[in-house]
Amino acid sequence: MDSFDFVIIGQGLAGTTLAWHLRWRGYRTVVLDREAAVTSSRVAAGLITPITGKRLAKSWRFDELYAAAGEFYPRVEAATGARFFSRRPIVRLFRDGREREIFARRADGEFRGLVGRAGPVVDPAWFDAPLGGFEMTAAGRVAVAHYLDASRDHFRRDSGYRPADVRIDSDLRVGRDGVVFPRLGIATGRVILCQGFEAARSPWFGSVPFAPAKGDILTLRVPGLTEDRVVNRGVWIAPDGGGLYRAGSTYDRDAPDDTPTPAARAEIVSRLGEFLRLPVEVVGHAAAVRPVVDERKPVLGLHPASDRVGVFNGLGSKGSLLAPFYAAHFAGFLAGEHPIDPEVDVRRVVGGR
Repeated sequence: MDSFDFVIIGQGLAGTTLAWHLRWRGYRTVVLDREAAVTSSRVAAGLITPITGKRLAKSWRFDELYAAAGEFYPRVEAATGARFFSRRPIVRLFRDGREREIFARRADGEFRGLVGRAGPVVDPAWFDAPLGGFEMTAAGRVAVAHYLDASRDHFRRDSGYRPADVRIDSDLRVGRDGVVFPRLGIATGRVILCQGFEAARSPWFGSVPFAPAKGDILTLRVPGLTEDRVVNRGVWIAPDGGGLYRAGSTYDRDAPDDTPTPAARAEIVSRLGEFLRLPVEVVGHAAAVRPVVDERKPVLGLHPASDRVGVFNGLGSKGSLLAPFYAAHFAGFLAGEHPIDPEVDVRRVVGGR
């Protein structure tokens, strides 16, 4: 039987990023993943933005989260030889006068250092922006699927990755001294569940108050468009290489499945048409369920009934920004360096098993 310090189940943003931080601390770690074709991480656009939502709110804990992401992703790029992270301004177009007024009030205060001045920020031949907009200069993007693939290939080199469809209710044997997976021939000191929305069916963390939100994203051809920044006005359009763009996304709380729908496609195309002057051709359509927790904050930590079983989940729609900081925080906790921040400790929402 193969022995590890940690087994991580799920190779999405949460599991992959936690695996890096545990490996860097010298722990023998293996990631098990069922290799589903569609997951929320692989569908994700990977946008990192300091200002979000209709109220132009600064993202929660943005400064420290952005600093952690800016250190983490280049370090993984250096280790893997892959390129998947870029710091690039993201454009936000004003939808109405109220948004412009909010921006004017905050530009020299809480937005200082995060944004450029308001004004004409896009080519009027491509975009209809009568109210103008602004650039978020402290922004970036992760090509998430590329990051996951590069990490998987790297982990495989020292047996740190295995494909496996783990059944949490029957494959785990949790004891006082560790966890055994008899069917897989694996023993470990701790298992960390990083399964996204699938965790809602977990016998260990099914009581986490998930508020799942399905998101549809389109892949487009837009003849004549050469904009190399993400442009957002209610929906976003982002360059995807090879002359293609991605656009999205919807936010549907009533359909927790990964089936793309004609209604979602029509919604995205219609909302794009409100500010994009060029015709689009839809060449791809994907959907997945974001693992959102009702407090819109991640959850991490060990189960109150057994410190052999942990969870890292709830990254939602900001996983590329949240994952590096909170994976490092969780790994530090697991190494005995500090307690878990009570704001994100899973024990605030999970009782005894």
